[in-house]
Amino acid sequence: MRDLFSTYGPVALVTGASSGIGESFAKKLSDSGFTVLAVARRIERLEALRDLAQARGAGEIVPVAADLQDPLAAQAIFEAVRGRGLSVSLLVNNAGFGRLGALESVPREAALGMIDLNCRAVVDLTQRFLPEMKERKRGGIVVVSSVVGTIPTPWFAVYSATKAFDLYFGEALYAECRGSGVDVLTVLPGLTRTEFQAGSGMRDYHSPYRSAEQVVDSALRSLGRKPIVVDGAFNKLISHGSRFLPRGVLLSLARFVMRKELRIGGQS
Repeated sequence: MRDLFSTYGPVALVTGASSGIGESFAKKLSDSGFTVLAVARRIERLEALRDLAQARGAGEIVPVAADLQDPLAAQAIFEAVRGRGLSVSLLVNNAGFGRLGALESVPREAALGMIDLNCRAVVDLTQRFLPEMKERKRGGIVVVSSVVGTIPTPWFAVYSATKAFDLYFGEALYAECRGSGVDVLTVLPGLTRTEFQAGSGMRDYHSPYRSAEQVVDSALRSLGRKPIVVDGAFNKLISHGSRFLPRGVLLSLARFVMRKELRIGGQS
């Protein structure tokens, strides 16, 4: 892997950094020498990450406690970065959550929270930090979408729609930023061994899980080289194969799979 620090350093901001893919991004970038602004709600986990980085002699991890479902959070984060005299050169929009179930069974607060966190916060943070990157003619932006963003997913309707938003937003931004010195990458993970399954109400599969570290390695290898990366061979088959199926067939398959998911989860 190329020298990420010399390409995108010295400061990275990672959202959803308290666990899973976000935590792995924070660790990897810290190990590469970045000062990492680690954003999440659970400050105690961020502090543990900071202490671990200090013990390893890695780049500093700065805990930033924030709930990006709050419309004012992005502004507060931006002001906190400015207050430290820092300038973000690599932005990782990773924070997100999903909730399994029929639309009417999902609490309205959770349904709207998915839109706020998975979509609005991504746009808000990107719009705040992108201008300085363009002025420097140097920077990177990662948008974490999902394989389900390529498929309309019954009983996961809001989540899959938000991830489709992330996919199209990231792709379009990649085209806008070509030639500016700012690299944009959209990452499409599939089943990944994180806390997401428990939080969303999905069952725990035995396979074909990928690790959060594998997702992050795929992303950082691809940043600056392509607009999109789908992590893992099985996930590539799903996302690329879906393009060749009629929409009606694709929707029927997704409905079949998700109905099975609901039965196993005891929600139907």
